Amino acid sequence: MNSHTPIETPENQSSAAAVKGGDVCVILNPKSGKKETKPDPDELSQMMRRAFDAPCDIKQVSKDHSPTKLAEDAIREGYRIVVAAGGDGTIAGVANALMDTDVAMGVLPMGTFNYFSRGLGLPEDIPEAIETLGRSAPKPMHVGCVNGEIFLNNASLGVYPSILRERETLYKKWGRSRITAYWSVLSGLMGLKRPYDLTVTVDGETTIHKKTALAFVANSAYQLEAFSLDGAEDVRDGSFALYLTNATNWRQLIAHAMNLFRNTTEHGREFQLLIGKDIEIDVGRKKHMWIARDGEKERMKAPFVFNLRENALNVMVPNSA
Repeated sequence: MNSHTPIETPENQSSAAAVKGGDVCVILNPKSGKKETKPDPDELSQMMRRAFDAPCDIKQVSKDHSPTKLAEDAIREGYRIVVAAGGDGTIAGVANALMDTDVAMGVLPMGTFNYFSRGLGLPEDIPEAIETLGRSAPKPMHVGCVNGEIFLNNASLGVYPSILRERETLYKKWGRSRITAYWSVLSGLMGLKRPYDLTVTVDGETTIHKKTALAFVANSAYQLEAFSLDGAEDVRDGSFALYLTNATNWRQLIAHAMNLFRNTTEHGREFQLLIGKDIEIDVGRKKHMWIARDGEKERMKAPFVFNLRENALNVMVPNSA
């Protein structure tokens, strides 16, 4: 099971009513989502109170108050449900604080792509998502880690962190939208100067050496199915799907990206697929590289070790999911 698929065990088949009565806290990223479709904090609080039949407070993300810090504060203050209202980066930040606790995490889709919330079966319309969340139950899920830092959807190294830098620039100029995000992919790919020499070890057994522009570790079956990629069932069964692109220059990458957008990507032609629970990627003489995690980027020290934290996060999942 991956981070989008609940672990079905009898002792965890609790209903939403089991967590009602405890206060609800929403971690709201005011920069996420479109202003015309996003409720203001007071309206959001009222809708949450009605859906959960419980008090609800709003904590807003800012430069000095990260999603992780605000969620840690909410845990100390005794909230039983903490809802991440934002994009996948905001959700991952809240999840980082809630792992290995009894506090349940809810999600409201206010990002650009909302892969995590869509994978849970939540509608993208905010009022509908709040109503669905109020009828949800907390269930344990697996979480991906790279060098100890968590991710819910994916983590990658190579050209994708460059795409994120380009995306941030375009967002500031044109605003957040899926069209802008797609354009940043094409623009970022053209900035590739040279591929990377990687040594990849999967589950301590399979070792390969590959010259590639991108290593992409997927932990979301929903995201893979959205692009008609192989590996979704393996992710549901509790493994990572590692994609190593066969492209080594920007022209090949753009051709592969166009196939991805058209859902015509083929295993073997555009990429090599490896399946495993523990993955280590070495980058030769490089000491540090940029790593992308759920749409956020940071520099990490090599080698890069990917593993699963089983049942580490309790997530509010619609009862029909």
